[in-house]
Amino acid sequence: MAYLLDVVSGKVPPEPNKISLERYILEDSYITKYLSRVVKDKALVVYHVLFTLSWFETGSGEIFIPWLKVGSYIRSEQGNIIEDGSTIKRRLSDLIQNRCIKVEQQRSGPNKIKIYLPSEIQACKELIQKDIVFEEIDDTDNTDYYSNLSKRKQIYERDNRKCVYCRIELDENSFMLDHIIPVSKGGTNKKFNLVTSCEKCNQRKQNQEPMQFLLVNYRNQLISQEEYLTQKEYIEKLLATQ
Repeated sequence: MAYLLDVVSGKVPPEPNKISLERYILEDSYITKYLSRVVKDKALVVYHVLFTLSWFETGSGEIFIPWLKVGSYIRSEQGNIIEDGSTIKRRLSDLIQNRCIKVEQQRSGPNKIKIYLPSEIQACKELIQKDIVFEEIDDTDNTDYYSNLSKRKQIYERDNRKCVYCRIELDENSFMLDHIIPVSKGGTNKKFNLVTSCEKCNQRKQNQEPMQFLLVNYRNQLISQEEYLTQKEYIEKLLATQ
């Protein structure tokens, strides 16, 4: 029987180095809510199978398994069980590229696969963190986050140390803060009117609307379509708090 089922039924005591049922349920919800926005549908199906076979069945994120067994849990678009290991392999590139899994192919026997939790996958982690940000909205917080150095760094950390407009990584000694609603148009120095920006974007944006400037960066191929849509949603949520 699966590790988590054994724990729930009382057959075995929970082990401190293995996942709890509560954590498993939370991480499983992240697959649908966040990871589905990071990887393609077919790759997501493979990930979900590996996630279940590892974290649910064994309580840990490492398993030894042949591709044929993974395929036995998946049906093709025609409704047939996938019996060709190469079909599963073709779906792995998206998972490997986004560091959702790590595969060590064995010379003989099954593959050794490390399956990372959604909250450990960087692209997914950023989406989770952004939602947490909006759960912490406090309408009574009138603190000046622009002038106070420690508060400025809170914005920098909130935005994952990247420019919100072009997504380049920034050093804590070189980042700038940009007002979503410019001060000249009534914008404040409150937490949710500020975003992390690189110097170039800060100078180029000036008093442009943030959505318009983000679109310009997309058209100039500074960010991908996926990044544009993700950042657009993020800025829209910030604007909704004003």
